[in-house]
Amino acid sequence: MCADAQTSTEMVYLDGLMKATSQEKSAFKLQLNKVSTDIYDGTIYDFTGEVKAVGRYIRVNKKVLEDGHFVYYYANGQIESEGEFDRGVKVGNWKRYDPSGKRKADRYYPVESADKIREAMELEKSNDE
Repeated sequence: MCADAQTSTEMVYLDGLMKATSQEKSAFKLQLNKVSTDIYDGTIYDFTGEVKAVGRYIRVNKKVLEDGHFVYYYANGQIESEGEFDRGVKVGNWKRYDPSGKRKADRYYPVESADKIREAMELEKSNDE
């Protein structure tokens, strides 16, 4: 992660699964622009510089987590999906589209299961350390 003190911008490099990695191993980069203490607007770019996703992030300890409305895009610029994140976990109804912009079946992520998913992610994290 690199920070630019003048613009309050950070760059995070992501692998193909959107997990933080080194710049050399990255498939995407996440540009975070500070909105307020621990809140950022983020844009994910692919290796060609095209926008892959935009959304709101929060900082929890040293991690940045998706938190709020997100929109993901196909390489052609069409919306792929959009919905809400709650501290790193998809929640609620997510609208989905095919590459031509035609609606696909929505996906629903139960809010009640978000805490269980976060617990599993924390277990995975502790096993990695």
